[in-house]
Amino acid sequence: MTNIRGPKDEDEFRKARLAVAMGMGRTLEDVVGELLGYAPDEAFIDAVRNRIKYAQECEEEFDFSELIEHMAKLQNDKA
Repeated sequence: MTNIRGPKDEDEFRKARLAVAMGMGRTLEDVVGELLGYAPDEAFIDAVRNRIKYAQECEEEFDFSELIEHMAKLQNDKA
């Protein structure tokens, strides 16, 4: 399970920003592409970003891998 959530406090937010600035982060596109096994299109990434923003606004955690799997299934079912 790969949970995703917003930072708990300002200190955690600063640590995350520092890690990204030091090159320790990965792009959303890279992570999603790794989970899917192919490069996602822009609409897919936008939908993932929107879901992350919604979860942060609601202060909820969710399983990131499960989200990507579910979204890919929905996309494939429509094709």
